[in-house]
Amino acid sequence: EDALTKVKNQGNVDPETVDKLETALSSTNKKISEINDEYDLVGAGSTALGVVGDLVEKAVAKATELNSEYNLTDKAKEALG
Repeated sequence: EDALTKVKNQGNVDPETVDKLETALSSTNKKISEINDEYDLVGAGSTALGVVGDLVEKAVAKATELNSEYNLTDKAKEALG
């Protein structure tokens, strides 16, 4: 939409070109909304991020548990020192 505004502000633009750009922009926005409604892209993306977050949280908890059980941090320090 910013690009359309810039084109309009140039002053020497063919009105037919502006109409075509407005129609294309409207059509594109409508199609994106239809696809999102059909496939719930926003909802699915949020769900996917939530699942990834849960997996990361579980991985960190497990790594902490293993470190406590096997003293991995101390062993790594000894190996590097």
